[in-house]
Amino acid sequence: MKKWTLMVLACLCLFLSGCMSREVEEQLLVIVMGVDMEENGHYTLSVKVPSNTSGGQDSSSSKEAEKGGNQMGYLTLHASAPQFARATELLLATTPRSLNFSQVQEIVIGKKLAQSDQFPLLLQQIYALPRIRTQAIMVVCEEDAKGFVEEQKPYVGSRLSRYIEVSILNYAGKGFVPTTTLSQTLQEMGYGWRDPLLILGALPKEETKKEDTENVLNVDVGELAPTSVNAVKLYGAAATDGIKVSGTLTGYEMALVNLLRGHAQSLTLTDDKGFALPVYVRAPATRTVDVANSEMTLGIQLMCEVHYVADLPPDPEQIARQLQTEITDMVKKLQSLRCDGLGFGDIAVRRFLTIRQWEDFHFREKYETAGVDVQVQVRLKRE
Repeated sequence: MKKWTLMVLACLCLFLSGCMSREVEEQLLVIVMGVDMEENGHYTLSVKVPSNTSGGQDSSSSKEAEKGGNQMGYLTLHASAPQFARATELLLATTPRSLNFSQVQEIVIGKKLAQSDQFPLLLQQIYALPRIRTQAIMVVCEEDAKGFVEEQKPYVGSRLSRYIEVSILNYAGKGFVPTTTLSQTLQEMGYGWRDPLLILGALPKEETKKEDTENVLNVDVGELAPTSVNAVKLYGAAATDGIKVSGTLTGYEMALVNLLRGHAQSLTLTDDKGFALPVYVRAPATRTVDVANSEMTLGIQLMCEVHYVADLPPDPEQIARQLQTEITDMVKKLQSLRCDGLGFGDIAVRRFLTIRQWEDFHFREKYETAGVDVQVQVRLKRE
C-alpha cells in the first residue's frame, strides 16, 4: 500500500510540474520595471524580461560581451500613454506573452516623475498591478528610468534577478543605500511617522568629480568615480517629504543614517591625519525629541569604538567632534528637505494620547526648524 501511495504521489508531482512549466512558458516574468514621465506628460512603462532565447532585442554581440554584462536572453519592452494605466494596457496588448509581475526585483522611477505630485498616485497604481511583488526594492533614477532599465545586466553570474538581489544586499550591508520596498514606501509615505528613503540610481556621466575631494564617498551618485564595468550605479538615497521626492543624500550621508538607525554596525571615517579608521557602534543610537515652550529639539546620542593598528593612537575627541559635525549636518540637510528619514516623528507621537492632539502639534512644521543636539562618545581599541 505504501509503495502504491508513493507511485501516485510521484506521478502527481510530474503532472503538476509539467503544468507549471507550460504556464511559465506562456508568461514573461518581469525582473525590472521602470516608469518615466515624458515632456508631454505621458507615462512610459519599461520592463526587462527573460527571453529564453539566444537572440532578441538585446542579444549580445562579441563587442558587447567584451564590455561585460551579457544581454543574451533578455528583452526590454516599452509602452507610452497619457496615463500609467493606459501605458500598462498598451504594453500588455503588444507583448507576445502575458506579463507576470510576481518576480520584480526593482521598481525604478525617473527623478522627474518622483519629484512630481503624481508620485503617490503612481505608487498606488503600481501596487494594484496583478500579482505585483510588494517586496521589490524602490529606486529613483537621476536620469530616465527607461535607459536605466535597459542597462541592467548580470555583470557577475548569469541570472539578472540574482545579480540585482546580491548587489543591493552588498551596498546595503556597507550602509551606502537604503532597502525600502514598495510596500514600505506606501506604508510610510504620508501615513506613518517617518518618511521613506529610496535608493538613488544613476548611469555614468561623461564627466565625474575629481577624486581629490576631502571625502571621495561624500558625493552624489552621478559624481561617483567609475571603478567597474557596471554602467548602473546604486549609491545614496532619494529623500521624500510625505508626498514626493524632495532631494538626495550622498552615499556617505546614507551610511550615517543607517548607522543611527541601527541598520549598519560600522563605517569608515578618515581622520585629520588622513588615516582610514573603522568606527563601530558600541550601543544602538538614542534618538530623542524634546519640547519646551513650543520649541522642539532633536537629540542624538551615539557611543562608538574606533579600532586602530598604528603606534600613534588617533585623537578620540577629534573623532567625536568630526562625527558630531557630520551627523548634525546630515540631520539639518534632512530638515531642509522636509524629510524625517530618521523617524523622529515616531518618537514624538508617543507623547500624545489622541490623534487630535498629535495633529494640533503640527510636527512637520516644527521639525523643519527644530534644534539639533548631537552627542558622540568615542572609545579607542588597539588591534
